[in-house]
Amino acid sequence: MSLLRNKLFQLESRLQASIEGVSSRLFPGKVSTDDLIKELIAALQNGTRTFPDGQQVAPNLYTLLLHPSTGKTLADNIDQLEELALNIRQAGKENYLTFLCPPVVRVSLDPEQIPQHIHVVAQISMDELAETSDFIVGEVPTNPTASLNAFLIVDGTQVFPLAVATVNIGRRSDNQLVIDDGRVSRVHAQLRIIKGRYIIFDLDSTGGTFVNEQRIQQCILFPGDVISLAGVPLVFGQEETRLGETEKLDLS
Repeated sequence: MSLLRNKLFQLESRLQASIEGVSSRLFPGKVSTDDLIKELIAALQNGTRTFPDGQQVAPNLYTLLLHPSTGKTLADNIDQLEELALNIRQAGKENYLTFLCPPVVRVSLDPEQIPQHIHVVAQISMDELAETSDFIVGEVPTNPTASLNAFLIVDGTQVFPLAVATVNIGRRSDNQLVIDDGRVSRVHAQLRIIKGRYIIFDLDSTGGTFVNEQRIQQCILFPGDVISLAGVPLVFGQEETRLGETEKLDLS
């Protein structure tokens, strides 16, 4: 059993013990504890990334997709969501998983979800470190060359070196990376270095920004991540030699 699988097995046991009471209060008679834990573990496993130094970075943003009839009360209950997030954080730390920011649990009501069914989407988010509202689109800081040896592979053919700290992406000609495709918005997304890592932000695009098939507003990038801008694929890459020098991040 790999180290990560062993950690997830221990984490499942810890979550089982810690959220049984929480689950009964969150979803009285509607969603079972086993379903919630199963979905949390699957989402956490799919979202956990391994740094070159072996550090296991777990998702810190958990979105519970629920039918309105099941999730409306929960969506309005901030205290219960915070309690669930606290249990995830405690269970993760006890199993030596790192969170870049304290875990947050939120609810998304989806009429297309089956009542009494829950689906959890987890991602590594940097919400507490930066807000897209702080950005001035099109204005790039004057400092800036990046030294992270990172790059994008655009549509499988073009290699675009990430040589500056802020990169705007879109159809408009004044973007740092211009993608001449009708599916892409004029100013679609932005890459920005924060705490020594590249973060991608969606800039209210029409077609959306996706990372590894999950729609995001902002997301920390890891080597090999597949970005889709309304269907146009980009692959994020970064040389491991440089990654090995990156300072450990544990903001939990």
